[in-house]
Amino acid sequence: MQHASRAIAPEAVSALELTDLLMSGAITSMTATADGSWIIVPTVGPPALLTNPADIAAYIDRATKGTGPQALTPARTTLPARTATGPADDDAGCGCAPQPDTTTPADYGPDLMQARAILTLLTREFDINTHAVSAAYDQAAQAAVVRVQTRHGLYALHIPAVTMQFTVSRNGTRDGVIAARRVPATTDTSITLQFGAYLRDRGAL
Repeated sequence: MQHASRAIAPEAVSALELTDLLMSGAITSMTATADGSWIIVPTVGPPALLTNPADIAAYIDRATKGTGPQALTPARTTLPARTATGPADDDAGCGCAPQPDTTTPADYGPDLMQARAILTLLTREFDINTHAVSAAYDQAAQAAVVRVQTRHGLYALHIPAVTMQFTVSRNGTRDGVIAARRVPATTDTSITLQFGAYLRDRGAL
């Protein structure tokens, strides 16, 4: 008897493969955008915008079969270099991490996937501009986060460990919690609606 195999979504595979590059030190950060693209900051060379699975596959192939981080320098699609205008804390608004963190857990791929799902729902349910939101791994908090830039500052919903409560920070400082825990019964939609209500209560939306 043949057992049914479970298909793995291509975007989940991409996130895990990019996570491997982050853990190896070839890249310093990976940020998901609302349209499903990835902004990658390599250890050497300019940032890259990967818009589809083919881009991601080619990028990973250069990193794993090329000459290490240097192989990522000729990125297929690059973004303008970001000019430093202040202290390192300024990077908190873009989801970038200036230095690789060797203590980053290797299994945060599912957390980032959930953050991306919440981000997508936020833009749809609350009509938030896609340029004002991002899903990324926060090196300081050691957690995947959904960031929303508002007129009252940068809010971030932290994806917690299983069974723990979802917390919210504002401009890098803990601001509060939403009435949801990360358990199987809690859906992404429920989390999104509560986070959106949290922002509205504070006049941020």
